[in-house]
Amino acid sequence: MEKQSSTSLYKVAGITALVLIVFFLTMKFLNLVTIVELRFVNFFFLMLAVRYMLLTKRAESDGKLEYLTGMVTGFMTALMSSLFFAIFIFLYLSYIDTGLMQFIIETQPFGNYLSPGASAIIIILEGVASGAILSFAMMHLFNRDSNPG
Repeated sequence: MEKQSSTSLYKVAGITALVLIVFFLTMKFLNLVTIVELRFVNFFFLMLAVRYMLLTKRAESDGKLEYLTGMVTGFMTALMSSLFFAIFIFLYLSYIDTGLMQFIIETQPFGNYLSPGASAIIIILEGVASGAILSFAMMHLFNRDSNPG
């Protein structure tokens, strides 16, 4: 049963990363990619992935989801999704659109310290932090829902 969970984790993380990539490329196509604040929309995509994985894990466990198991599941979903997306961003900023990297360097606070690698690390850190917060909040909601009273 554990093998099935890890397979679905990678599948959900891959699909989430693909959604993030499509969103990024859509923003690029619409000339909105220079609005760096739109990256906060990624939080909602990540929220859906973490919620889906937690619901799946709870269903596999006959309606009960232990706190630590849920936290690890949500955290790993966010980590893997962010890692896949960060690899894409690293390759994109390094080889496909170096002009975007230059724009970020010139216009963003602390831009002089950024590189494609640093940008990828920041994406991973943002994703992991978001995943930890989401997992924490959702586990409290799930436990509240499963414990009436």
